[in-house]
Amino acid sequence: MPQTNLSELYGHGSFTAVVAAAALRAETDKKVGWHKSLSNIPVTGPTGISQPMTWDLEDPDTDVGYLNQHDITSMIQHQGFRFWGNRNCSDDPRFSFEVATRTAQFILDTIINGCFPFVDQPLTPYLAKDIIDSINAELQEHVTARHLLGASVWYDAAENSIQNLQQGQLWVDYDYTPVPTLENLGVNQRITDRYLVDFSKLLGGGSTTE
Repeated sequence: MPQTNLSELYGHGSFTAVVAAAALRAETDKKVGWHKSLSNIPVTGPTGISQPMTWDLEDPDTDVGYLNQHDITSMIQHQGFRFWGNRNCSDDPRFSFEVATRTAQFILDTIINGCFPFVDQPLTPYLAKDIIDSINAELQEHVTARHLLGASVWYDAAENSIQNLQQGQLWVDYDYTPVPTLENLGVNQRITDRYLVDFSKLLGGGSTTE
């Protein structure tokens, strides 16, 4: 996991959390991937927070818990300083996770730039197939790297009328599923007496089954 040392980047003094977040986002993209949230990554360099917040891993009824419930990321001090929170201000639940927005930005930029060599080439069915194969290869690479859960690309005839093709216009469709962030982990604790079954056999080194 990356550790961003802001004092090395910006020197000593006060700086806003936005600066820290931007630096951490860039480093996380490079070292881990754009599918990883900024939350719960150590940020080295800060020696304090201008507005301390209460926080408890087991109790959401804290200052940070309240902010998180309202889709606001805060910073905590727990084994170092780190951001805590995964949401943004999107009204669309599909993009409520910060990584969903970052994934959409990265995939779109990558595909558009990857299609640059195809622009102004003769528009034939072979070119369309090459474009589809190229985009699919890029998407599957990210699926294999576990940066996406899945993705596909296709040609939709309904989106490509004869008139549009005659005018040199081609539309290719693709979809993908971003990797969600494990935001809430619950554990169920149970007490049982089943490990006392055949107590004497266990003393003799035997094993039991239910």
